[in-house]
Formats: sequence, C-alpha cells, structure tokens
Amino acid sequence: MMALPKILAVYLPQFHRTCDNDKWWGEGFTDWETVKTAEAYFEGHLQPRVPVDEEYYDLLTKAVVKKQAALAKEYGIDGFCFYHYYFKDGTLELEKPAEQLLRWKDIDMPFCFNWASEPWIRSWSRIPGNVWSEKYDSVDKEKSSGVLIAQDYGSEKEWEKHFYYLLPFFKDERYIKIDGKPVFLFYSPEDIRCLKDMVHTWRNLAKQEGMEGLYLIGARMGGCNDCLDAALVYEPRHAMNQLNDNKHVNIKNGVRCYDYDNIWDACLNADSVYGMKTFYSGVADYDDTPRRGTSGECFTNVRPEVFRDGLIKLMQKSIASGNEFVFINAWNEWGEGMYLEPDCARGYKMLEAVRAARVQITSSDIKEYAKVTDEKTLEYNRESDRNARKFKELFEIADRWLFLEQEGKFAIKDYLYQNGYRNFAIYGMASLGKHLLIQARKEGIEPAFGIDRYVGQFGEEFKIYRPEEAFPDIDCIIVTAYDYEEIRDMLKQKARGRILYLGDVINSIAE
Repeated sequence: MMALPKILAVYLPQFHRTCDNDKWWGEGFTDWETVKTAEAYFEGHLQPRVPVDEEYYDLLTKAVVKKQAALAKEYGIDGFCFYHYYFKDGTLELEKPAEQLLRWKDIDMPFCFNWASEPWIRSWSRIPGNVWSEKYDSVDKEKSSGVLIAQDYGSEKEWEKHFYYLLPFFKDERYIKIDGKPVFLFYSPEDIRCLKDMVHTWRNLAKQEGMEGLYLIGARMGGCNDCLDAALVYEPRHAMNQLNDNKHVNIKNGVRCYDYDNIWDACLNADSVYGMKTFYSGVADYDDTPRRGTSGECFTNVRPEVFRDGLIKLMQKSIASGNEFVFINAWNEWGEGMYLEPDCARGYKMLEAVRAARVQITSSDIKEYAKVTDEKTLEYNRESDRNARKFKELFEIADRWLFLEQEGKFAIKDYLYQNGYRNFAIYGMASLGKHLLIQARKEGIEPAFGIDRYVGQFGEEFKIYRPEEAFPDIDCIIVTAYDYEEIRDMLKQKARGRILYLGDVINSIAE
C-alpha cells in the first residue's frame, strides 16, 4: 500500500488589521466584521458563525499562530497552504502572517503558497479578480474603476523580483516539498499569459540557488499545461458548477443552496485534468452570505460524518492516483463558512472527522477503488466531447465579433432598432455577456437587465435576475450561453419577447 497522503488545509492570512483594509472598508476592518454581522436568511441557516470561546483572533499574535499549528497537528492536518497575494510592481497584501511565521522558527507549521494572482477588485468591477467585502461596498462608483490593486505580471525583471521574495520561504525547513522541490500553487494559471516564460525563469533561478527545482501545481485548469508539474481540482467551485449544470440547487430567500451529500458526490467523481497528474480537494463547509448577503451561496445539511466519509474516499482516490497530498478548503475561511477551526455550533467535530478519517484509512483496502469502470470512461469521453464543441462554438462567435469590430461594422444598437426592438436583456453574464453589456454602453444604449444564476457580480450597478425568477417583459432577450435550444425553451415559458442567440445576431450583422 502506498504512503498516506499528507492533508493540507488552505489558509487565509486575512485576520489582522492592514492600512488598505482600513482605507477600503473602514477603520479596523477585518473579515471578522463580516462574520460577526452575518444574518440567517432562512429556517435552519447556521448564521452567524461564532468561534469557540468567541476567539476573534489576530494573526499577528504569535500565541495565536502557535495554537493553530498545535491544533492542526493534534487532529491530523499536515500543513497549511497559505494564500499569497502579490500584485503589480511587487505590491503585497496580507503578507505579514507568512513573513512572521518565517521569523518564528520555533512554530512547527509546515506550509506552502497558493498565489491568488488575480487583480484585487470591488464586487461590482467589470473585470474578474479577488473580491472581499461586497456588503461593505460604499465607494462612489462614478469616480472609481473598481480596481483596488492592479495585476501585471511584467517580464523577466519582475519575475526575478517575485522569485527572490519567495526564496527565503522556499529555503525554510518547514516549507512543503516534493523530492526536495518547493511546492507552489497557481490559483489562476490560465490568467497568466506569460506563465511559460515566468516558470522557465523561476526554475532556472531555483537551480542557481542550489535547489532541486520547483514543484508547480495549477488549480482550476481547463486543460493540460506542460509547463506545470500537476493540476488541482479546486473545491468547492468545481462541485458547485457541476450541481448548477445538473440543476441540483435550491433557492431559499435568494440564497443558492447545495446539499452537502451532493457536493461530496461531485468532489469524489471529479475527473483528472487530461494529460496531467491531478491532485484532489474536499471542503468542510461553505456559506458566503456573510460577505454577499442574499446573493450568496451555501451548503445545507452539513454533517461531520459526511465530511469524514468523504475524506476517507478522497484519500483512497488519491492513494490510488499516487498523490502525495489531499487538499481541504479551508482551515479558517470564516467569511465563506469554510473552516476546520472549532465553532460554538459544532465544537471540534470537523477536526475530529479529519482525525477519524486518517485512522480508518490506514487499514483500508484501496485496490478496488483504483479501478475505473468502462461506463465512467465513456461518460468522461462524452463530457470531453461536449466541452470541446462548446468552446469551439464560443470561440467562433468571439472570432466573428472581433473581425466585425476591427472592420468597424459591429453595431448592436443599429441591429436592435432596425428589427424594432426598443429594449433588450442579456441572458448569460459570463465573458460574452459582459462584452455585450460593455459594447451596448459604448454605443449609448443600456440593456434593461441581465439573467444569470450568479446575481452579485455587478452589485447594484446592473440588475441581474436569476433564471428561475420572474422578470419584466422585454422586446427581446439575447442569449450568450452555449445551450441555446434548452435556454430558449425555458425562456419561452416566461418571456413574451423574441429570444435570440448571440451567434445568430452576429451573423445577421455580418450579412
């Protein structure tokens, strides 16, 4: 039997006062403020969450970090995976907990980094990135782009600067390694256009500094990337997306709710990233309503025994895959309900579940678990084929749109007026939907509203209805999502106006 995988818990270094938090969200703000002011939005909703002994700690206090390390070790957590926030021109955020740990050599806390490499934005920003406190957003939007800290990966000079910031951590005896190589995660590797060159530079610098190299893992990967060593299926977003696609979601007073058993089923059925060694992760709980109110999401029916059993199976799967690690999200993400730390509702039960899983797995027979059935392989191939067709079609739409833009021929305003549509809505506010909104505003018209299962990405700036909600009558709805026929049939039951597919609209404009 292979060695037991080490259990690494994602670690949020947020709980301490910073000048930027004071400036952005108010004097003395930390994520504890969102935790303390959380509200229950439906019957049985476990909010607010309260730490055991109401210990709203400060991560700049050595005794707090020492206690966390001892607690993790006692219950079977082998190390922490710190979020790392590094931005344009070497700007750092929430760096002090890791920097102080580097100095506190007597604290036995193995750790590695997970670079959250997106821009830092306000909840209503038009670009994707890290969002902290949607409920506290009160800035004058007319005077702000919504970007708090920009992200720019630069070139070789900037990559070297970043590497040498990381180097003292990599050389620390407690830093987590595989075959002597420091483990480093990229939370959003596909956002880094220069990743291949950056990684090449870092690997060379690591060798120059006397290390065996680097072990680089990409989370949230859409496909193989041969400049990285492995991929990570990052939960719970992967599982939540699966349940959304299969319509296994309930709406309770606006909050999107997912059954915990279904979440773990999706975690355990996660496929590897084709062509790459793939690590897997599980989740203790999730509830981001402290940050996002009724536009948030949460798990229901969460029980420690489900967490324990899911973790056992996840470790079996990881052993069968030859993986060194299993990731748990998270140790202390209290603002999103993802934490193993004890609280007043469940006490130490989630930690006890981790310890129980470790004890049981040591005598488990994993041979049968390693077998993949022919049916699962066929289903995986079907899903891969569907995704290939989906992305091909969406790429072709974007490609035609771009050519029209370059030739100065794309005018959504003219198309709508020529066809007698006085107002319109957008279904699907992902990439194509956002571009259509921006294009319409560029031409001096404003869509009436959007329709999307995620309603909070524009704050109050642009009204978004969920597909299951009632929405006003409109002359036409432009669908930007892939499953047009299914969406059209659903909208016909609710909407009186025309339902158009963005691809057809673009073809009409081109003709």
